[in-house]
Amino acid sequence: MKKKYAALLTFLSCYSFLFAQEVKNIQLKNEKISSPIKYYHIVLVKDDRADSSNIGSIKIGTLSKRKVILNLENGASKAIAQFIRNNATQDSSTNAIELHISKLEVKETGSSGLKTENDLTMVFTFYDGSQKLTENSGGGTTQSTGDPSKLIDELIRGNIETMLHQFDEWWRTNKSFYTSQKTKPTIKVEVSIEDDPQDSDMISYSLKRPLTLHDFQGTPEEKSHAAAVSYTAVFLKYSSAHTVNNETIVDAYVIANFDKSKSWCRKENRNSETLEHEQRHFDISAIKACELVDTIKNYTFSIDNYQREIQKLLRQKQKELNEMQDLYDREAKHAQEKWNKMIKDQVQNLTCFHS
Repeated sequence: MKKKYAALLTFLSCYSFLFAQEVKNIQLKNEKISSPIKYYHIVLVKDDRADSSNIGSIKIGTLSKRKVILNLENGASKAIAQFIRNNATQDSSTNAIELHISKLEVKETGSSGLKTENDLTMVFTFYDGSQKLTENSGGGTTQSTGDPSKLIDELIRGNIETMLHQFDEWWRTNKSFYTSQKTKPTIKVEVSIEDDPQDSDMISYSLKRPLTLHDFQGTPEEKSHAAAVSYTAVFLKYSSAHTVNNETIVDAYVIANFDKSKSWCRKENRNSETLEHEQRHFDISAIKACELVDTIKNYTFSIDNYQREIQKLLRQKQKELNEMQDLYDREAKHAQEKWNKMIKDQVQNLTCFHS
């Protein structure tokens, strides 16, 4: 008794298996897509559906309405990849994009008399590597008598073309944002010398505007033994950071100033020798200002710490400035001509003030 039952069960299983394998394959017709894809090219078509063995079922036959499983020849991913490869004009120098089949389904939605109605639903998801970009959906309805597979073929091809062009336009508009996300954020400090005309007491350094005795408008210090004192400074200001294509840009400005209200010269020392000595002090400030510009241009700043790094470079250059000013005052008493020549030679090479 057990053997007969087993034999019967085996027979029913085989019959069910044979019935389930009755498949209608659609071979997508080769027909050129009307216009080229401009901004990307497809490198991979992947089927992400949980069940990729078919795309639904249809009834064929005018009277029998025999129901069969429907699929694309060689499977959906291979069939669509081949159709795109054969029929879409693509530029391999553009961005490489993956097309994932998220949904591809044909369902019978009704019948009336000899006509059968089938709905197609398609969803393509586009990826840039592992990064999901966007989804495009499409579909349509066919009404037919007999075998609807030809109409479904036309509908699938039309939707492929439409969604490829929809993504082409979307990628043209959005690719700069997504490609910038793939790169590590960077920072660039754009630095230059700037005049600072906002304060009338300040003279910004210029090769065309040397100091005059009239610029020393401060009151001499009684306890000082100096014939004259020049108040010069090098400082820096920078704008708020702004970001362009994943790069943070900071505009920095280095200023070398002479303060007329604080700088002074005694009446008995108002002569060309004193003026030349004080001009060299201002020249030294300009030299260090240019060095600061070059240092900032050649420095690799960190995105999270650039403000402290800028201030550190400024403090270092101010320290060097003070040391050079002190050294000049000590040595120039006995070697003014030597310092004049050395400083003038350096000033002639200050490209930041020549531009």
